[in-house]
Amino acid sequence: MSTKNRDNTTEVKLPNTPYIDTALGLKYCNNNRPLYFKILNNFVKRYQNLNLLEVKDRKRTIHSLKGITATLGMTSLYKQLIELEKSFNLTLANHFQQELFNTINEIVKL
Repeated sequence: MSTKNRDNTTEVKLPNTPYIDTALGLKYCNNNRPLYFKILNNFVKRYQNLNLLEVKDRKRTIHSLKGITATLGMTSLYKQLIELEKSFNLTLANHFQQELFNTINEIVKL
């Protein structure tokens, strides 16, 4: 979340996790911490209940996820999505689902 500093400015707390390269995500967001935090929260809201096996338009979902995970610095998820976009593989999809769950849990902890 965010907290106030001594000088009364808002400090945005970002995740410190192996699932997210925060420095890369911040780079793509012009080092705008509040914007990055907002995008992370929107990511959680949109994808926390995602199940790739049940999605109606799987190709579009994978493509959209690929872009947002790259922007947020979720490199491992991004690489898995590249492979899933080429050829949907049940084993990889299950691995992706687990890592997505872990990543979202790390964001929610904030």
